[in-house]
Amino acid sequence: MSHRYFRNVYILSLYTALVGIGYAVFLTLFPVYLLSLGYSMEDLGAINTLANFFVAFIIPFIGILADHYGRKPLVTLAGLAMATSLLIVGYTKTLPLLIVAYTLMNFSFMAEQPARGAMTAESVTEKQMGGAFGLTITPFFIARAIVPSISGLMADNLGFNLTFILGGILTSIGVLFFFILSVETLEKEKRKKTSWKKAVEALKPRRDLTWLYIATILDSFAWGMWFSLLNAYIYDIHGLSATDIGLLNTFMFSVTFLSQYLAGRWIDKKGYLFGFVITEFLGVIATTLLGTTRHITFLFPSLLCIGLSIALWIPSFNNAISLNTKKEQRAREYSKINTYRSIISIPAPYIGGYIYDHISPQTTFLTSTTLLILTTTFFYYKLKQEKTNT
Repeated sequence: MSHRYFRNVYILSLYTALVGIGYAVFLTLFPVYLLSLGYSMEDLGAINTLANFFVAFIIPFIGILADHYGRKPLVTLAGLAMATSLLIVGYTKTLPLLIVAYTLMNFSFMAEQPARGAMTAESVTEKQMGGAFGLTITPFFIARAIVPSISGLMADNLGFNLTFILGGILTSIGVLFFFILSVETLEKEKRKKTSWKKAVEALKPRRDLTWLYIATILDSFAWGMWFSLLNAYIYDIHGLSATDIGLLNTFMFSVTFLSQYLAGRWIDKKGYLFGFVITEFLGVIATTLLGTTRHITFLFPSLLCIGLSIALWIPSFNNAISLNTKKEQRAREYSKINTYRSIISIPAPYIGGYIYDHISPQTTFLTSTTLLILTTTFFYYKLKQEKTNT
């Protein structure tokens, strides 16, 4: 692979760092900002649900767009969507535009990953691939861990609007840098013209992985009921400032970042089914604590469990697909499962927000607890079944 292509790795590293800052600013502050404007949890859940609805039906075709138009245009578009979402939130308080902003952020997150991953893989040799992926994704996780505390401090001292705008400017700089200096890795003669009909037909789930579809869809719905509301819940119930909420987010995502490598090694040793059991059980503990006590002391073990659960979920999910799917079909299978998880979980945030406002915050979390107990039991049964068969 020529040095001309390899430089994409360094360019993508800076891109993911700056775009990662944008994601961290948006996801940390958006829920708190909405409550500060007088919107309810139901409103926040509705915004999330509508954004999920618009984006869910695009997910299956993102890979096709990247194969047809190239990697660079889609990575650029995803970055611009993230920057635009931040700038919109920085300048408006109206519900329709806030929905547009959240939709753009959601689209950016879903569209950027496959295009960036393909560009990274095509910029290096097979032996360099693991290191290249590490270089391009690590800056994102570092930003996700560090930036929440900084953005919270800025929001308290400079205001939410200016913080969103500055995040949008930094993201725009990353996109501009990428657009000018990166090199397209998919030559025009290699671009595929895939039938949209075949793409839809390819979404048919595999029968032998029905168990994985059911369990991960249930997991997605359970987490979807409250995860996007979590910062707003901390603001609403505990009355903490944006700075404090940012610090708590930094703690949670630092746990994920710092335990990610060891979690992956542990899953390789113990197996993905055992990993699923533990990650779901950690979710049960977190939601039970959030749903049964309002004492601020219990926030820390809850966030610790959430951080560890995310760290264990990633390698468990990836291994479950990789070890049950042929090499050439893995990306497609990953996309299929995520499509079903996204579509079926569309109403989850609104349901969570509605229950929060009209019944109680505790009921939102404990409903999720019930669903997570089901997934934990499901994975445990599957684990015992596998051990019996072997």
